[in-house]
Amino acid sequence: MLKLFRFSVILPCFLLFATGAEAAKPEDVFKGRIILTANRLPTRFASENAFISALRNQSIDKVWPKEEKGNDHAVWKIEYIAFFAKPLNDNEITVKFWEIGAGQQRFVAGDEQYIREKASRIFASSIELAKPDFETNKKYSMTIERGGRVLARTEFWLRGKGPKYGGTVEFTDEEAKLR
Repeated sequence: MLKLFRFSVILPCFLLFATGAEAAKPEDVFKGRIILTANRLPTRFASENAFISALRNQSIDKVWPKEEKGNDHAVWKIEYIAFFAKPLNDNEITVKFWEIGAGQQRFVAGDEQYIREKASRIFASSIELAKPDFETNKKYSMTIERGGRVLARTEFWLRGKGPKYGGTVEFTDEEAKLR
């Protein structure tokens, strides 16, 4: 009985350290997630921990427009890094955007992206979103899919000035009579 107890204590401790060592890889720490950043990250880091730290420090969930003119024109540039649980073994993924809110979601746009290395678990790119498909001060979900299966996801807000209203309401004679 004592030997069995020692084994059961040692085995969970060993598993704890083994998973801790594996979790130090960015692919394992962020698997299934898309990290948005305001600026492009460097292509090389001193260590995996430095990469993880940079991602945590640079991660954003509110994207401000790089260009905005009045109520009709806004462009948001998104830098993103997606982390997959397993290697893709494919050259193509689909990036999809959904407007979310009030318990509903509405498909907004989708774009095919091509990957250089099939065995990679990390994919980094940038994309521009613009009006009229995307609206200011709305919450969106971004997914990366392959074969209809979601591999990574994130949620974010597109920020901006939004519409300006003058506060003056004008009714036609017919509308005024109805009220």
